[in-house]
Amino acid sequence: VDGTGLRAQVSACTLAMGPRRRRVVLLADLTEGDRLAADLQAMARRLMTVQEDERRSLSRELHDDIGQSITAIKMCAMALADEDEARRLETIGEITGIADDTVAKLRNLSLLLRPPQLDALGLEAALRWQAGAMFRNGRPTVELDLDRLDSRPAHDVEQACFRIAQEAMTNAIRHADADRVVLRLRSSSDGLQLDVHDDGRGFDPQAARGLGLVTMRERAQQLGGDVWVEPAPEGGTRVRARLPLRTAEDVGAAVGDRY
Repeated sequence: VDGTGLRAQVSACTLAMGPRRRRVVLLADLTEGDRLAADLQAMARRLMTVQEDERRSLSRELHDDIGQSITAIKMCAMALADEDEARRLETIGEITGIADDTVAKLRNLSLLLRPPQLDALGLEAALRWQAGAMFRNGRPTVELDLDRLDSRPAHDVEQACFRIAQEAMTNAIRHADADRVVLRLRSSSDGLQLDVHDDGRGFDPQAARGLGLVTMRERAQQLGGDVWVEPAPEGGTRVRARLPLRTAEDVGAAVGDRY
């Protein structure tokens, strides 16, 4: 009707119905399947783009911060041979300070990649630790309202929920000019629900096209969940995420069933 092409599969067979024979023709519309495949391919491309952007950011951090620090250590060490005793001791102190800063930067990068609290203590403890680290300066303040989870979510669900919360809190600190941020985590029969709300300046949904928003949605959709970023009725911005509450036991049982 609208001029759109249709891809279909046609098959036919003959049925004997008493003395009569009937020719049955089946027409299967394959267009929707093609559309779904195209959507999956587009999602995979977007996910690869997000991963490459994250790797590029990590590479830049390693090159700019860590690389420059190591170069400074090398230059200071080479200068030791031509310095008197007093200056040599001062240079050794500089090298020690740069080395300590470099170790701290490497530790921070490691925590960004995979916080040990997430592996050792689980999602709730990791969220508390992350919020404490990000809001340690006291402005904005943070309020935590985290359900106690009866069972531990699967690894990929924990990882996605933590990263979405991390990105939402980062945006609140950098862009919202907020006084207060509320982080909520709820567990129900509908799944795991995350809510990050700030009382900042808000935003225009039509103009929100940042990589962080894309990343949050991709993380959730990859698991069959979703993310909504919207102006809050009472002011500020609200990030809501819904994720399936698959547990580590569920994953283990599913794997065991295949053997």
